[in-house]
Amino acid sequence: MSAHEVRQQAPINKQITRLGLGLTGLLLGLFALLMVLHEVNNRRTDVEAGLTSLAGMIASGSEAPLMFGNERDAADILAPLRASPDIVQAALFLPDGSALAHYTQESANTTCHVLQPVERSMVVSWCGVAIYQPVMRHGERVGLLAMEASLRGAYRAMVGTLAFCGLAAALAFALSVPLWRRVASRLAGPLDELVDITRHVRENEDFSRRSVAGGSAEVQALSAAFNGMLEQLQQRDERLTDELAQRRQAELRLNDLAYLDNVTGLNNRHHFMERIDLALARTQRGLAGSALLYIDLDGFKQINDTMGHDSGDELLRQVGNRLTGALRGTDVICRLGGDEFAVILEHAGSQDQVQVITTKLVDELARPYLLEGGVGQVSASVGVCLFPAQAQDRETLLKRADAAMYQAKQQGKNCFRVWSPDGAAAPPSRQQLLGEALGQALAAGQLRVVYQPQVTLVGGGCMGMEALLRWTHPTLGVVSPAEFIPLAEAQGEIIAIGEWVLRQACAQLSSWRTVQPGLRVSVNLSAVQLADDAALDGLCAVLAASDLPCGAVELELTESLLVDRSEAMLSRMRRLRAAGFGLAIDDFGVGYSSLAYLDSFPITTLKIDRAFVQPLLQGGHSTAIARAIVAIGVALKVDVVAEGIETPLQADVLRELGCLLGQGYLFAKPLEEAAALAWVHAHGDEGAAVSTAVPTRSAPEVQAG
Repeated sequence: MSAHEVRQQAPINKQITRLGLGLTGLLLGLFALLMVLHEVNNRRTDVEAGLTSLAGMIASGSEAPLMFGNERDAADILAPLRASPDIVQAALFLPDGSALAHYTQESANTTCHVLQPVERSMVVSWCGVAIYQPVMRHGERVGLLAMEASLRGAYRAMVGTLAFCGLAAALAFALSVPLWRRVASRLAGPLDELVDITRHVRENEDFSRRSVAGGSAEVQALSAAFNGMLEQLQQRDERLTDELAQRRQAELRLNDLAYLDNVTGLNNRHHFMERIDLALARTQRGLAGSALLYIDLDGFKQINDTMGHDSGDELLRQVGNRLTGALRGTDVICRLGGDEFAVILEHAGSQDQVQVITTKLVDELARPYLLEGGVGQVSASVGVCLFPAQAQDRETLLKRADAAMYQAKQQGKNCFRVWSPDGAAAPPSRQQLLGEALGQALAAGQLRVVYQPQVTLVGGGCMGMEALLRWTHPTLGVVSPAEFIPLAEAQGEIIAIGEWVLRQACAQLSSWRTVQPGLRVSVNLSAVQLADDAALDGLCAVLAASDLPCGAVELELTESLLVDRSEAMLSRMRRLRAAGFGLAIDDFGVGYSSLAYLDSFPITTLKIDRAFVQPLLQGGHSTAIARAIVAIGVALKVDVVAEGIETPLQADVLRELGCLLGQGYLFAKPLEEAAALAWVHAHGDEGAAVSTAVPTRSAPEVQAG
């Protein structure tokens, strides 16, 4: 049987209902028929019995008229039959067969039988019953009585019986309909459930469904067998799914091993070779020019040797993240091995545009790295080769990019070089020139320290100075700290420069304190200095030689340094506090703001970043953040200094929020040494007058160890 033929058949519950109703109708019909036959038999028996009894009575009274042939008396004997509506005719016959008397019902139009003197006892037909009763006198037959009774009355009586039977049968049939439907549902429901589950499994490939059908033992056995089959199918499907997943994972793993670096997650050398061939093919078809950047990290071996290979791997991952974040999604970034990386800049534009991008990368990679073992510092030497302008095939391209990278290393590292046809490096960029000049800047007297006053917001008196480093180059002009500080950190110059700045600030503070004894100075501390124990030794020695009291000199740390909450970092900070330094968190709220490090580190000052001070007059979140920082400072019993105050209204708002100290152009710009001294003289009395409004910094409490 085809699937189409199976679908055309009625559902089994309907088949069971139809079959049950058919059987019920058949049984009710048979029952009604038997009832009718039984009623007909009873009616006929009653008619026959009544006719026989009546015939016996009339025959006993007809002996004399028949013996004497008296027609009148015979007619009189038949006359009482008029009272019996079922008797339609009667006759008395003499022994010779002649009729002595005859009776016919007046209302009878026709009769069913013709009464004749025959030798019969009774004749029954559908319309009537005829009886022939011999009339005997002392054992001798003197005549014959014949009578016919109609069955119309019996039929009329049966109509009511038949109507009752029909109504009862119809009622019984109607009651059987819901009964059979329930029976059909009871029998077919489990099968329907199995069909639904089978359809669900076929359509959704979901073998988790199970049958909960009850009913007969056979249905339960079928359901259990079906569930067992599904359980096996589910187990096989799960095994197959697991095997396919493992196979896909294996394929992905093989692909990763083939194309991805397992440390950084970047593309590996194999993938790089494929992509460089594609890039060369595109440029040879006349598409926009591209560039290859060879990157080698300077100082990576020292990270591995001093902090361990785990920290080295973490630094490589961070390098990969920085490259990814600084470049476009279409650029190809690969790790070739060790501390070497490569970048393919497709559609890179002109050489000037490539130099801008490369300068950005060099600066980005020179920033400190927060590692588990401390703060790491590396720089990058980058070689650049443009193609197809400077190379048309892979071998030439790789050689020239590598040669340019070695030129960058030979010329001071932390820079880039663009390959040139004559073998000389392309003109150095400003960043490269700065890197070369920075090494001689301190010895040449190009660096100087300026000071920005920190004042009380109640009275405006001078409470301290922040020492800020400035560099003016004879040919490059004024160099922003944002340019040269990362260079100094990358080249290691920051340690010597930072110690010189602290020495200058301590000397100035000693002079100023003759005018205002409570004055203090703050100096920025680089991540490179904090990670170098020898650098910390030099800072502590400078402070000790200055004879300044505890807390007079404060070192400002950026929040990013405080991500590292290792015991080594805590130990260094406790060491600085024990030496007499105060510790301030600079630009609080814009970096790694966590209350956890406030509780862990021996902080003495929080500085509200100018990003929250500038929009104070606009209300909103900045006001709420500033209020929260002040509340934290009060709770921790540390000073709170607001940076970047430029208007009196900003100072008023901060004062209302409870901030007692501030600095900014509203009070003074960074001042040269002479101007700073004059400013201290001019505002020293005001600072003394309001000193009681500012919390007094206590001596450091440092835990042993």
